[in-house]
Amino acid sequence: MSNLDYIELVCKISPNLQKHKDFLTAKLTEIGFESFMETENGINAYVAKEQFNKDDLLGLENISKDFKIKYHHKVIKDENWNETWTENYFEPIIFGNDLVVRASFHPKFPNAKKEIIIDPKTAFGTGYHGTTYMLIEEIMKLDTANKSVLDMGTGTGILAILSKMQNSAYTFAVDNDPKSVTNTNENIIINKTPDIEVALGDITILKDETFDIIYENIWKNIVINDMPILAKHLNSGGTLLTSGFYYKEFNEVKEAGEKQGLKFEYAKERDGWAIVRFTK
Repeated sequence: MSNLDYIELVCKISPNLQKHKDFLTAKLTEIGFESFMETENGINAYVAKEQFNKDDLLGLENISKDFKIKYHHKVIKDENWNETWTENYFEPIIFGNDLVVRASFHPKFPNAKKEIIIDPKTAFGTGYHGTTYMLIEEIMKLDTANKSVLDMGTGTGILAILSKMQNSAYTFAVDNDPKSVTNTNENIIINKTPDIEVALGDITILKDETFDIIYENIWKNIVINDMPILAKHLNSGGTLLTSGFYYKEFNEVKEAGEKQGLKFEYAKERDGWAIVRFTK
C-alpha cells in the first residue's frame, strides 16, 4: 500500500466558543475534511493530501460574521500521522468503572470491567467526538446479547467491538473508507473480538439481512436518505440509534424515521451534537 500524506489545517477561532467550533467543523466537512481535533485555540482539521484543493479554503476567514478565523496548513507524512495525534491528543476515555477506551500504549485500567483498545488512523471513532461518546453510552445500556447488530459507518469499529464484548450475535460493520475498514480489522484483532464481519461499502451493500440493532453515525442528510433502508432492515422490536448531526437538526431525523413507521423514543445532546433513538 502506498503512503498517504495528510494536510493538517490549523484554525484559530475568536471567540473560541463550542458553537463556533461545531459550525466550522460542519463547513470543513462539506469540502472534504474527514477528521477533527479540538484545541485550546480552535480546531485542527485533516484531509488526505490527494483530496485537498487549496482553492476550497478561499474565503474561509469570512465564513461567519459571528467569529474570526486565522488558519494555516501543512503536510503530515503518512508514517507520522498516527503517532502525531495519538501521542499528543488521545488520552484514555473513562466511562465510570464500566468501560475505558484507550490506545495500546496507554497503561491498563485494572478496575475497569471492560477495556476497548483503539489504535486509530484518524481521530473520529475514538470516543472523543460527542456523537461516538453518546453512542457508546447508549450501547452500554442496551441488551445486545444474542442480538444481530449493524454498525453503518463503523470508523474504527469501536461500536461493533463494544457490541461483541456485550455478547452480540451476528455483527456487521460497514464503512466506505478503505482505511477505516483496515483499521477496524486491526482493532478487532487487538480486542480479540473476531466474530465481526467487516465490509467496504455503504448502505446499498445490504441485501436480505435484517438486524435487531442498527447504529448509523453519519451526517444528517445521509441518515435521512438512508432511513427507508434502515427501517426495512430493522427487525420488529428492534432499536435504531442515529447520530452524526447537530441537536438543532434532530427533528428532521425524527420526522424521517416516523415517516418510515419507526417510533421515536428520545433525543439526547452533547456538545451541540445529537443522538436519536427509534424502535420498530
